Amino acid sequence: MHTSMEAANAAEVAELRLDQLASEHVDIKRWINTTLQGLLCAEGKTAESEADVEACVTKLFNRLQSHLQEVSGSVEDTIAQALVRLPRTGLEVGRMATEAQQLQSQMQSIQEVAQSAVEAAAKPYFSQLNAFKKTQEKLTRCSDTLRKASQVESSMKQLDDLMQQLRISPSEVDMDAVAGAIGEVRRNLAELRKLEVTFGEKQLEAVERYEPIVQHAVEVECMDVLRRREVDRAVQLLKILETIGRAEAVLQQYSVESMANEKERVERMLIGSTSGATISPARAAELLKSQLMPSIGYAISDQLDYLLRMVQLEGGANADTLPMEKNAAKPHDAEALTVKLMRFIVDEVTGSIAYALGPILERVERNEELIACYDAVRQLKLEEDIGTHVLGVGPMGGGHNNAVGSSDPLREKLARQVTTYAFSEMVGRFGKASLLEAFAQREASLVADIIVGAPKHTLRREQFQAVMDVVIDAVKRIVRFFPEKTLPMCIGKWREALLEMISRLRPTPKTPQGILLGNLSSARSVVWQLLQNAAKATSEYLNSPELQRLYPSLADAVNDQLRTQLWAPLTEALDDCTAECQRAAKRTIIEPVVAKANGYDSQPSWGSKQNEEDAASGMSPPASYTPAQIAPSELVRALGEAIVEIPLALEALRGDGDGRPNGIEDLLEEVAGNWLEDIVRTAVADFIENKVGNITICFPSGAPDAAKKEAAAVEQLTTDLNYLKSILSAVSGDPFEELERTLAKLKAVALPSGKPITIRHLLSGGG
Repeated sequence: MHTSMEAANAAEVAELRLDQLASEHVDIKRWINTTLQGLLCAEGKTAESEADVEACVTKLFNRLQSHLQEVSGSVEDTIAQALVRLPRTGLEVGRMATEAQQLQSQMQSIQEVAQSAVEAAAKPYFSQLNAFKKTQEKLTRCSDTLRKASQVESSMKQLDDLMQQLRISPSEVDMDAVAGAIGEVRRNLAELRKLEVTFGEKQLEAVERYEPIVQHAVEVECMDVLRRREVDRAVQLLKILETIGRAEAVLQQYSVESMANEKERVERMLIGSTSGATISPARAAELLKSQLMPSIGYAISDQLDYLLRMVQLEGGANADTLPMEKNAAKPHDAEALTVKLMRFIVDEVTGSIAYALGPILERVERNEELIACYDAVRQLKLEEDIGTHVLGVGPMGGGHNNAVGSSDPLREKLARQVTTYAFSEMVGRFGKASLLEAFAQREASLVADIIVGAPKHTLRREQFQAVMDVVIDAVKRIVRFFPEKTLPMCIGKWREALLEMISRLRPTPKTPQGILLGNLSSARSVVWQLLQNAAKATSEYLNSPELQRLYPSLADAVNDQLRTQLWAPLTEALDDCTAECQRAAKRTIIEPVVAKANGYDSQPSWGSKQNEEDAASGMSPPASYTPAQIAPSELVRALGEAIVEIPLALEALRGDGDGRPNGIEDLLEEVAGNWLEDIVRTAVADFIENKVGNITICFPSGAPDAAKKEAAAVEQLTTDLNYLKSILSAVSGDPFEELERTLAKLKAVALPSGKPITIRHLLSGGG
């Protein structure tokens, strides 16, 4: 009995463990070990005997095989049953789909039939509902109208009581309540009078009668507390005034009063109390810099701190703000109002400074004085004083000791805005067209005065040096005083004056050779060097670290403008003048040389009209020549000798050194080599162009020995040119292309030609 029970338990354990094989994540190795251990325990055996283990494995294998057969049979039965039931299920699904389509079609038909009937039946009800809604809206408006009418009556009664109390004991009246009552009556009457224009006429008249009284009382009290700097009460009263649109006017009035002491101080120090008293611009600049601007800066900073306390009420930054509307204002609205009020304050003091400085600036004789006054008013700054002002200790007095901290970002922001505005207003007073034009005229006159005293037909080093020094100093002044406006005016005047000064170096047909050389030396070395030095000096000043730090973009703009509109045109004009002087100096040597060949183109040996004129006058024609008899003509020999003497002529320019301007010796030493080549080539080119080119060899075909004379003329010209070529080879090693080309053309002439030989036509490429 006991054995059979153990076997049953073992089978149950094995059965249970076979169910674990159905798990997807079963560990087969672990399952086998666990099952074998269970079988050994169930039979009371141990794993020490190999035979026992093999018996358990065999038993487990048999049971697994039996379980596999059972599972396979069960699966096959299930598949067979599904195959039998599947066709029936498909038929049922198809039938249900058909019935669903039929039902959908029937529902659609019902909807089409019923919708029109429902809409027709519901239409009267909708119309009735709309009528009820309109009636409800009318009743609501009537209710609101009646409520507002009732409020008008109650508010007017309250207002009458408050006005009666205001007449008896003004200090005990709640002005907030008065302003609120007036505002509420006005708003309600405005709504009611849209419905009936005659409604509330008596109440409106009473309100209009009360308003000036209340406004005056509130404004008087508000100005009084503003003077005493009672911030909390001032803010309350300003809220009341804001409801009737008078807050800004009161604050503007306070701004005027707050700067009264500074205005009086400005006028007393700059204008004086004695009639007709005057003060020099230099003294005005000193007073502005040392006394007035620091005091004004302190006063403006003090007022900014006070206004900020009304923007930032006690208890934290941006916790409350000045009102801009009936309700509490946004912070940026209060900031805008504060800046606007500070502008009123700045306008007051800048107006007084402009009034006092106007006559002083008109008397300025030197631009240094004008710049001193300009720099003095630019000393006004608020940022440097952030956090140093204690309210109540400034010029207006008072009893508050709360300072706006230096770390307050709102104060820093507003201080920058106010300072920028004050700076622009102060500086703008100096930007009047009359002051700018007078400034530019004074700078230009410094240059003009030097030029007027200079000689008319030459230019001395010390004079041009003085002009350049004046221009450099003027640029340093201009960059500090509205350079974007004054510089163009000065540049135009400077350029005109300096161009006229440079033009004095330009040659005229009657300019002596010595003056030509002196002007050329001045233009090439002295004036050019001074001009470059001045341009370099101004550029270095404008690019200096200090100026780049103070005015980076402005300094660059001034430098560019000077370079493009002053230095470049002057340098170009100087280069043109130098070239003209150089050509004129060369002409003084070239003209005597080319004059040696005058009449060469009209010699009798060329025939042409000269032969006809000689025949008509009875003169005998020139004798016939053979090639062996032809020699260089006298005029060509004279020209050759003059060309050979050109180096001597250049050497003669040096003179003995007595009476020569400084620099001419160096000039000739530098240019003599280049000039010799250029003068020789220019003389030869002039001879070929204006002498040889004008020759026409013409002997009438019927004249005696015409062919021989024509050949002799061509041979004469060729001989002259070959002679000239031999002379030139001794002067220059480079070939003279035009001379070579002329000889080549002459050699190619077919003789006898039977027609006139025009040399110019021949040289231009004709036959």
